[in-house]
Amino acid sequence: MTRTRGMQVGAPVLAALLLGAWSGGVAQADPPVGVEPAWVWAPEVASPRLVDPARLSAEEADLQRACGRSEAGLRAVAERLVLRKLRELPYLDADGLAQAERVAGEPHVWPRAWIVSGRGLDRDANLQKLRAWGTTFHDPGDRRCGVATGTGTDGTEVVAAVALDAQADLSPLPVRTHVGVWLPIEVKLLVPATGAQVVVMGPTGRPRNVPTQLAGDRVRAQVALEQPGAFEVQVLADIATGPRPVLEAELFADTAPWTQMPDLAAPGETATPLDATDKGALLAMVQALRTAEHLPAFTPDARLEAVALAHARRMLQARGIGHDVGDGDPARRLEAVNVWAAESGENVAHAASIVLAHRALYTSPSHRSNLLSTSFDRVGVGITRAPDGSVWVTEEFAGGVR
Repeated sequence: MTRTRGMQVGAPVLAALLLGAWSGGVAQADPPVGVEPAWVWAPEVASPRLVDPARLSAEEADLQRACGRSEAGLRAVAERLVLRKLRELPYLDADGLAQAERVAGEPHVWPRAWIVSGRGLDRDANLQKLRAWGTTFHDPGDRRCGVATGTGTDGTEVVAAVALDAQADLSPLPVRTHVGVWLPIEVKLLVPATGAQVVVMGPTGRPRNVPTQLAGDRVRAQVALEQPGAFEVQVLADIATGPRPVLEAELFADTAPWTQMPDLAAPGETATPLDATDKGALLAMVQALRTAEHLPAFTPDARLEAVALAHARRMLQARGIGHDVGDGDPARRLEAVNVWAAESGENVAHAASIVLAHRALYTSPSHRSNLLSTSFDRVGVGITRAPDGSVWVTEEFAGGVR
């Protein structure tokens, strides 16, 4: 699981998978081992989309009730996980899960996957394990889930679930569109928010903010894609712990969506650090990204680093991602160490590795805006590792420091 949040202080916040003949819940013909079927995109991205109960087997219906409110896009991702397991393909990591969501027309963020396999699986035991897994979710919002099962020709059974806590829902958007066509972004928030922002990131250039209106629990904006290619549209909401992504959609202007999983590596991943620490590794990736984008490197700042490390540790302690997890917002934390900046920003993430944290931050429009900002010239990186080996990351940015 990789989760990220990004914000700027003193500036505007930037921050259907169709399986063809294969479907879960029934015995399958012997599939080619190691072969990834083509990914076929849903025609639109939208939520909520309930699963038709008639499509669920009795076992899947029990699993769905144990997991949460059904979401058709999440079921499509769960079906893909089952298929990949039966074809002996690697598990999808956090980035792969997010990509699978986009293909399925599923706009929610931060999905988590659960999967068991074997012969003669105990259904009651599976339900108990799934319920226990559900208690590890701690985000606010409406629990959404999709489940799927499948059986290979050798008798191997696979059970998968994909779940998340939804903070917002999205009115339908077409996945394929044309350059210059205005698309309405209409969002219903499921958690209290004091602000909202829509950010668009195209195939080239930096992410851009779109004029956005928040009225009660409704967010509205319009976007027009200015060139052919793939675009990421991200909706952020200012909730109790600070700005965070709540919805994402990938749209294609005058170009066909990909059908094989693209290379998800971010620029800078292979950079050689000056020291062997986690901090040194991530800092090298950030600097290499700046170089790749023809931007000047950041100047490391010890004060920003101290603030970043303290916040990363606080997030680990709180077991939650946020810009304020009981230690104050970023501006207050910078002022506490006598850092006065004309512009400042913060990225936070929780990931299985340093590389996956960097990749997730680069992929997210709001976080990439901070990484590529020309308003910032200083950076501080703070990383702490959890007992399970995962990393909690904070990147502090500042410009015009006095």
